[in-house]
Amino acid sequence: MLPIVAYTDKLSVAAGESLSVMASSFGAREYRADLRRIIQGDTNPEGPGYKDEPIDLDLGGARKAEAKRFHPGSCVIVPGRGMLSSLSDFTIAAVVYPTLLDGRDRTIMALPGFARIGIDAEGRFLAEAHGEWLQARRRARTGAWHLVSLSYSAKSGLLTLAVSHEDEAASDDVAPEVATAKAAGGECRAEEILIAAVRGSDGRPTGFFDGKIDRPALFAAEVPHDSLRRLLVDFAQLSRMANLLAAWDFSLKMTTQTICDVSPFRLDGRIHNAPARAMTGWQWRGQELDWKKRPDLYTAIHFHSTDLYDAEWEVDFTFALPAGLKSGVYAVRLVPDGDEDAAYYCVFALRPPRGQRSANTVAFLFPTCSYLAYANHRLGMDVPGTEIGMGRVVELDRHHLFLQANPEIGFSVYEVHDDESGVFHSSRLRPIVDLQPKVKSFLGGFGSNVWQFNADTHILGWLDSIGQDYDVITDEDLHAEGMRLLGAYNVLITGTHPEYHTRNMIEALQGFTDRGGRLMYLGGNGFYWVVSFNEDMPGIMECRRSEAGIRPWEPGHGQFYHAFTGEYGGLWRKNGRPPNRLCGVGMTSQGFDISEPYHLTAAAGDARVSFIFDGVSADTRIGAFGLAGGGAAGLEVDRADRSQGTPEHALVLASSTRHTDIYLMTPEDLLDPTPDWSGTQADIIRADLTFFETAGGGAVFSTGSIAWAGSMAWNGYDNEIARITTNVLKRFNDPERFELPELKDS
Repeated sequence: MLPIVAYTDKLSVAAGESLSVMASSFGAREYRADLRRIIQGDTNPEGPGYKDEPIDLDLGGARKAEAKRFHPGSCVIVPGRGMLSSLSDFTIAAVVYPTLLDGRDRTIMALPGFARIGIDAEGRFLAEAHGEWLQARRRARTGAWHLVSLSYSAKSGLLTLAVSHEDEAASDDVAPEVATAKAAGGECRAEEILIAAVRGSDGRPTGFFDGKIDRPALFAAEVPHDSLRRLLVDFAQLSRMANLLAAWDFSLKMTTQTICDVSPFRLDGRIHNAPARAMTGWQWRGQELDWKKRPDLYTAIHFHSTDLYDAEWEVDFTFALPAGLKSGVYAVRLVPDGDEDAAYYCVFALRPPRGQRSANTVAFLFPTCSYLAYANHRLGMDVPGTEIGMGRVVELDRHHLFLQANPEIGFSVYEVHDDESGVFHSSRLRPIVDLQPKVKSFLGGFGSNVWQFNADTHILGWLDSIGQDYDVITDEDLHAEGMRLLGAYNVLITGTHPEYHTRNMIEALQGFTDRGGRLMYLGGNGFYWVVSFNEDMPGIMECRRSEAGIRPWEPGHGQFYHAFTGEYGGLWRKNGRPPNRLCGVGMTSQGFDISEPYHLTAAAGDARVSFIFDGVSADTRIGAFGLAGGGAAGLEVDRADRSQGTPEHALVLASSTRHTDIYLMTPEDLLDPTPDWSGTQADIIRADLTFFETAGGGAVFSTGSIAWAGSMAWNGYDNEIARITTNVLKRFNDPERFELPELKDS
């Protein structure tokens, strides 16, 4: 277990800027903090050895380690703005679609201290107001729409709970179940309205609803249930109703945190903990698949008791990064109770100064989108668990044990919520316990930290070993600044698994290579999934795995378009930006048992690429070693494919062959399952080492394998794979133009 965990307020910061650290004790009494530059984070005894550099900076000495907790659960919070005190007669109503009923009391809508509708521990709809409780006889059903209302009339003294099961179109007659009780009435002292939660005794939202809520409304009158059904279908008609106090249309301002009230009183609210918007509502029957074209069909929000956007921990300390500190990957190291073996690292990128042209001509693109996608990934929690099919024993590190014991820390986008719906969002405003050095990945059975961050430090260690100066920039930097950021560099180097990108990032990278930049793609399964950021919610990323691709879940029918930007989710291949066009290769297979060597092709002898193999043995097999499965080609592999955009003049210099049958074809390629689609039989399951020039004088070198960097690090970076990579970097950093070859007519 981890005695202390923490996070910083940013993953990218420049020298001279400030960084805040939020920490929590999970057993630690005190801690000391220091600053380190991470050079090589893998602790594999067969690797080059862990290496970091302490930075001489006083971070304040010993501090008390205070326990802070996570508070997941999403809802909508609406300030009353003085409009609730006059309530006497009233109706609260919503259309709901429960997705989890598990013995917990759940709130649909509440005016705290005055009235509430929800679902009790038995799965029955309940209501409370004026000291009275009402309960429906029939249980709620998951996966079905229900209209629920609670009304009170001072004249009759009746409190009425009505529930209709909305299995059919809203125009059909549906007989509601009704429960009533006499109540004396009373003054409304509620100062807010909560949707999908209620306030607990500590003042925090609690009693979260798991499921969709659509068209919640509040009236200053008793409204019959049948009238509600007609009114809620048409918000334009509803907004003209004299006794309407508020009606919230969740389809408005979809890309923000704002929840809009369409009544004249404009009791707007805000979402809390980032529930899923742009979700099909009560009236959706497949009429339209793009919420932007028919927002009236996307008036629901899917709430989860496990949603978490911002942990909102108090700041422990803030410090300024020293001016003149060179760009790189750094970490604030927290050492609990003097135990360095239990240290926790808050990793971040120190980018070059903003608005200044860097003196360095080489940049490493720190793949924070991919880190966020896998952030806090729990073994066995994805559907299905990838590790089940590895063919190797899974190792549990202490950070895995921490995640299992503390699920409230929030999920990766490879997991599902408690109601088995996919996790669309991942945030950096919480501890990410697998984004630190020395941590075993879920592929720890290889005896190496071969997945994501620690694998990427194999590349940082290589740059250090050859004495190459470089800058580190992040995905967020690239998204925000695009070509303005890249224009300073001759060479951009990727990590081992740059899988997730926004449109801004893809377009900037394409512009960089088109205009003469040189891209070294040293990984596999890159540029695969569409993700998006939200300008109104810094630090959070959305991913909807639509239409093909290797997916642990699907977004659900009609929910393929992102709420943050409105763009179609899923593969970049399905969005007109196949990775082959950018880097020559695209994802073809994954397998997590054995990595293979590459076999040189005739193209490796082409004069255009003589610089790549300078000083390399004439042996036709390269990379028969490595820290990731024993070879340079493996884990996830990419191939060249001209039908998907690989340039006609691209050279495939080497390819892997005959991977094991653990390696299977990707779903997007597997149109018709046949017996010959596994690694030992399908020739398209391979990694292609690929090179091509661009019209602007640039070039691209792609390894098509996550395992490549693990082979670079073999034998202390003294091997043919490291030599090839160094040769490429040396030539790519030379400003001399690359020229396009003359293509022969086919």
